[in-house]
Amino acid sequence: MGGGLSRGAARFCRGSRHRTVGRSAVRLWPFIVARLWMRFVVHCVIAGIGTARIILRRQTPPAGLVRLRYAPMSATGAAILGAMVTLSPGTSAIDIDPVRREILLHLLDKGAAGATLAGIRRNFEPDLCRLFPEET
Repeated sequence: MGGGLSRGAARFCRGSRHRTVGRSAVRLWPFIVARLWMRFVVHCVIAGIGTARIILRRQTPPAGLVRLRYAPMSATGAAILGAMVTLSPGTSAIDIDPVRREILLHLLDKGAAGATLAGIRRNFEPDLCRLFPEET
């Protein structure tokens, strides 16, 4: 099913708590939100084009469920990640397991699961980890 965290995402998220403490978090917050929003819009456009191709080809690829193991972040961050994934064309978050830090996803094209999960990790996780660090 889904793969583990990329080393870069895990390293970034673990260290993000220390980089965002104090005034720097307040100064960077608007920039991080704007960057996350832009990445989300671009991701949705690309996913929309892929979904349109699937529909227009009239050859249904194998759909299926995969597990996305997400980087350490708060429950709020995980919920926002699940919402962003669900709002992206071709993907839906079915369940969020905060104990195992996994999101069960339904993908319209399970054959592209590796690229889809990599895109979610690359585009969403780093900024969500900075905005919503794991609660201790």
